[in-house]
Amino acid sequence: MKRLTLFFMVISIIFTTACGANPATSTDKEQEQFIYEAKEIYSANGGKGISSVAMGSNGELAVYNYYEKKIYIFDKEGTKAGEIEAGESWDGLLAFDKDNKLYALLQYRGKNDKNENILLKRKLQVCDAQSDAIENQSGIVEIKGDSKYLTGELVERIEADSKGNIYCLKVSEEVEVLDTKLKNVTTLQGKKFLDIDIDEEDNIMGLCYDTSPEAYIEKVSGKDNKSIWKKNYNQSDVPESIYYNIKSKNLFILNSQGIASCDDKGNIKANIFKREKIEGLDNIFRFIIDEEENIYTLGKSGSAMKIIKYIKTQVDESDGTATAKKEINVYFYSPYPHHVRQEVMSIINKFHNAYPNIHVNLIETNDINQLNTEILAGKADILFGYYYVKDYISKNLLADLEEAAKNDADFYINDYIDNIIEASRYKEKLYIIPVLYEIQPFVGNKALLGKNNIELDIDWTWIDFYKAINKANEKGEKCYGLLKIMEDEDYWFQNTVRDILDYTIDWDKKEAKFESKEFLDTIKLLKEIKSCNRYIHPEAQSLVRGGRNKELIENETLFYPGWPVTYHNILIFRSYPEGIVVLPEPRSEHSNSIPFLSYNASILEGSSEKEEAWLFIKYLLSEDIQFYLSEKSMVINKEADNKRQEAVYEEFKNYNKDSKDIVEATNKIKSSLNKNSALQAPDELFNTIWEEIKVYLSGGKSAEETAKTIQNKVELYLNE
Repeated sequence: MKRLTLFFMVISIIFTTACGANPATSTDKEQEQFIYEAKEIYSANGGKGISSVAMGSNGELAVYNYYEKKIYIFDKEGTKAGEIEAGESWDGLLAFDKDNKLYALLQYRGKNDKNENILLKRKLQVCDAQSDAIENQSGIVEIKGDSKYLTGELVERIEADSKGNIYCLKVSEEVEVLDTKLKNVTTLQGKKFLDIDIDEEDNIMGLCYDTSPEAYIEKVSGKDNKSIWKKNYNQSDVPESIYYNIKSKNLFILNSQGIASCDDKGNIKANIFKREKIEGLDNIFRFIIDEEENIYTLGKSGSAMKIIKYIKTQVDESDGTATAKKEINVYFYSPYPHHVRQEVMSIINKFHNAYPNIHVNLIETNDINQLNTEILAGKADILFGYYYVKDYISKNLLADLEEAAKNDADFYINDYIDNIIEASRYKEKLYIIPVLYEIQPFVGNKALLGKNNIELDIDWTWIDFYKAINKANEKGEKCYGLLKIMEDEDYWFQNTVRDILDYTIDWDKKEAKFESKEFLDTIKLLKEIKSCNRYIHPEAQSLVRGGRNKELIENETLFYPGWPVTYHNILIFRSYPEGIVVLPEPRSEHSNSIPFLSYNASILEGSSEKEEAWLFIKYLLSEDIQFYLSEKSMVINKEADNKRQEAVYEEFKNYNKDSKDIVEATNKIKSSLNKNSALQAPDELFNTIWEEIKVYLSGGKSAEETAKTIQNKVELYLNE
């Protein structure tokens, strides 16, 4: 279902794995002999309170504090041992070379009154961390250009080689090598870099991607830039960042499962630290591992930046202090690749603190057959994520959550958004409950719509969309319906066909009516829109891809489709000169379904831990957790939703803009939603239908032939 693909691509999914679906290796079993104890090393308020951290060869930490203009040095035990004055109020990045010299690259961005970058300054300091002294520094190098170019030139991370050169990973995802005078030595070509490190022989370890979006690690010679080895990974193992310890000569990766050690070819040897164990941080920006495999993480916790050390400790199994805990297995299912977010790890840790006698095991799979096998084997207590629910209901596998809610004196169903709850019922029962959800409206170009006297309301359809394109082109001016947000130009048609299936399929009677006038009218209209050469702009690209062709979007495109709206990302569209109109996605003339995408939770009927499972779901729905999630998604807790709206109003004041009109329009769309898409037709059936429609749209069959073929195939499916 490509609607979900866009959802996952743009907003990054909230939930991730705490343990993978693969069985533990013997090396993983050896790791169970150790535990990691958390110790906070340093904390500073503000988003740049700690802008960089690096580890020296003696195990000391160097920390850059932007606000205090200082580099702090901490010894191996985490005690502050010294400080170095950096001077200017510039951002700073740190790295040690193998001789333990500390390099500090300072950066400053000059901006105009429109908050656009107009100048980038750099300066390099080489310091002695033992004597707290700056030994050498370069002159200031100034870089000029437009705002987009200067943003790309910003350096995000540095590493230093044995020659005193620094390897600069830039926002543009290229690596430029500079000498101590900040003159270019070389630029690494041919790939995009997400993270870098350097080994004891000055070879480069790069976390990269090129023509494919899948990341890999490649070791490149520091002498001739030729590849030494390259390692690709399975989806669940793909690294997010890397770290190489020169002394132990070990490569480590951070991925969705946690931190793993690798051999000298990048193959995973052992998972040393599960992600769920990372306590006290909302996001991880950097990790470091010393010779003893103690782990240091730099991340954000609320409004503060923190460095937390996880001290590796041998488990003493003879002390008898182990406490028996009840365990609940939460199976997270998503059929599509997704980006990892740290929020759920923080939520699980908070839950463990609130309920110390309950342990949550979160298991991810994107294989529906594997998921069903695990469910039928009775291994799951909670099913969580995006999954089609009707088959599970028909097999009596899911419990009615309303029963648990009614038996809980501290839970009030009226505290949650009414129509979202109602849209998730099936035959009066609540087998799923949305933890968070998204809507993908069409953002209308207010200037172009007004110029062409096009008036639309929340109840608009694809016929209205088609009329709008024609009206905008009546005067001979060039005006397109949508920008090219996806390679598949028929993406939006798929949504319309899926939404009309509630009309064309009677699930209870196992009957279909695809040869009806309503279905034929729908697909004929879609073909007519597709044949219109002003349906999709051939050049205008999505703002998500860096804002290319912004003028084409503003001057020639009526609608920006499918941007997943949260209150927070409304800011992006305030760049339209005359504002925007927020509309739902156009619906079919013959469908009353107004669906929404959501991450749902269910309790398995066969679970022996229903009470504990309900406590976890209730925790996910609590006001504090829902407010936390509402920064990047819509949530169903009314108070959390209201608090987020107020927070957005305050945020907009900082930009001297009013957001209430857009928030009100978004709320109007929210109140119209009436179908949890987990209750729609499953991908297996929809893909069968869509393949036939693709043939029709390309001219391979008539509408009537297409409808007849679909009718036969759906009847066969319903009666299997």
